[in-house]
Amino acid sequence: MTIKQIISGALFASALLALPVTASADLAGLAIGGRVGGYGFRQQASSTGETSRWDACRMNGIGVFAQKELPGPFFAEAGLDAYFSEDFPISSESNSEYETPLDRLSALTTVAAGVRMFPRAIVSPYVQIGIGAEVTRVRAPKLALEESRVLPMGFFGLGAELHASKRLSLGANLRVNLMGYFDDDALMTNLDPEAEIAAQGQFYAKYSL
Repeated sequence: MTIKQIISGALFASALLALPVTASADLAGLAIGGRVGGYGFRQQASSTGETSRWDACRMNGIGVFAQKELPGPFFAEAGLDAYFSEDFPISSESNSEYETPLDRLSALTTVAAGVRMFPRAIVSPYVQIGIGAEVTRVRAPKLALEESRVLPMGFFGLGAELHASKRLSLGANLRVNLMGYFDDDALMTNLDPEAEIAAQGQFYAKYSL
């Protein structure tokens, strides 16, 4: 069984766990959803005059999450996402842009607290702050290097939701993550992560139970 199959199974299991265990369970304010997105670290400006971009070690991914409405404008969220350095669901950074091409596969578990600006409006902006852990495997095939780590992470996010119907909501958010970054230096002899800032964008659909 491959790591991708394990992560896919974990995502499916999390979705099942998010469903009510019994009919008498209190589901008031509970919602489950799925999301897709990507993130990248800041690429420094090159000596040729090319401007800096947020696409170093770019990762694409999918995930599931659950939200619980709390008193007032507050809410809590828990999520599980799988991210990988591949051309799905959006185009990733070309291997030609790396000094040494890296293959990275990560599973992210996060918990967050948020505040909605206008909870009862058709479009409701919100802010979030959260923490989590990343289980990641990184390979540099050309250098015959491979490393697996469990790394802490944290984030701050801004987003907005469109209440398409009584139970269905569509949304998007932008997050600034503090997480582990692996350099692609062609002269490196091991894979050691550094704490760096990554910019992340996500689109999601959410169903209120």
